[in-house]
Amino acid sequence: MKNITLLLATLFTLCSCTGQKEQGEPKISVFAVHINTIAQQENISFVEAAVKVRQMGYAGADVYPYQEDVIAVLDSLGFGHSCAIVHINYLGDEHVEGVDANSPRGFFRGGWGDLENAAISFTKRHNYPHLMLVPNVLPENATPEDAETVRQRVSNFANRCVAEGIDLVVESFDNEASLCYGTERLQALLDRSKSLGVAFDIGNFTFAKEDPVEAYETLKDRVRHVHVKDRASLEDMTPVPAGTGVSKISTVLKKMEEKGYDGWYTIEVFGSKQMLTDLETAYRNTYSILRPE
Repeated sequence: MKNITLLLATLFTLCSCTGQKEQGEPKISVFAVHINTIAQQENISFVEAAVKVRQMGYAGADVYPYQEDVIAVLDSLGFGHSCAIVHINYLGDEHVEGVDANSPRGFFRGGWGDLENAAISFTKRHNYPHLMLVPNVLPENATPEDAETVRQRVSNFANRCVAEGIDLVVESFDNEASLCYGTERLQALLDRSKSLGVAFDIGNFTFAKEDPVEAYETLKDRVRHVHVKDRASLEDMTPVPAGTGVSKISTVLKKMEEKGYDGWYTIEVFGSKQMLTDLETAYRNTYSILRPE
């Protein structure tokens, strides 16, 4: 195993930065779990994978609270804190049976109240600008009362986050059983709490058979974070590198720039079998859209 300390020192010398790109540069970030995937696929350490991703130009990382052990590594390489993310099951006492560092749903055992507490603590401790909540999808036997319970608990959490000085956002989730599936359901949540924002996942509107451009026009005043995800085709919803699919990435990003959005753009390619290459392609395409020559 290579000497991690030496590797970190070398990288720090090469990129002595704070995580914020130079003025005028787009803030393009990545899911920290994608770095885990690169490490596995390329048979290298997390540190080595993070070095490669940082050298591509990525300036920030979206991180789950169960990944606290990677924060120091990401900080040392100059990754900014773009967004914290937590999945919470508001209908059950427990979230998952165990921890899987490669799964966005991996966390620790505990009730939804415990997960809220942990997410708030993590977000404040590491000074993330946003906390993204992914509430549970509804089970097949869910009742209208169950749906109302989830909506109310999300709204309550949003209000609690405001009191804690945290900006809570929800995304358009790619599952028909989710209360965040598509514009109409997202709007129903937003109507419950004026403080709740949107993490605009471009490819997930394609998944919901909506035009991402129209969805953005509807939700633009509540957009505070962005997931740059593309889909292979209207018939094949496989996530692909940004700019190589059908999700109108270029049009949406340009509209966001025109609107004055100055937050993070997080690249997402869950399920990639060649994560290193796909992140390179996605960064290059996204950067060229945001800062054309």
